[in-house]
Amino acid sequence: MAVTVRQIPAVPADPARVLTAAAHDAPAFEITAAVIAGLLLAAGLLVTLRLVRGPSTLDRAVALDVLVAVVMAGIGLQSAVRGTAFYLPVLLVLSFLGFTGSVGVARFMALRDEAGTEDVDESEGTGEPSAGPSAAAPGGGPEEPGPHRGTP
Repeated sequence: MAVTVRQIPAVPADPARVLTAAAHDAPAFEITAAVIAGLLLAAGLLVTLRLVRGPSTLDRAVALDVLVAVVMAGIGLQSAVRGTAFYLPVLLVLSFLGFTGSVGVARFMALRDEAGTEDVDESEGTGEPSAGPSAAAPGGGPEEPGPHRGTP
């Protein structure tokens, strides 16, 4: 049994109108893409300035995350302008790296805050010894004579 496939050419009702609409949309698309590229470039420069200036590590981490998002938007714009899906796996990898980087920095900041950023021996500039876990634990403070550390 033979199957015949017949292709029907797609002929629009008014070919001149379709060509005119396509020619009219091309400059608008190019102008829009150029404006978006300019805005992404400005955003990238401002985020890079925040990345360099800081002032804190958290500001730099957020700026790096936003910079990854701006680069992803630029790659998406390039894919749209060229009409190809070649760079979509790159977008997937960048989104994964951006997410894991943000989670890693957040975890680092949480551990740093948990450990405390000040000197371990002094409590908030008062000069008093801190009541941290090392002082509260048995054997963690200065050695004092007691029933368990007496002489035989």
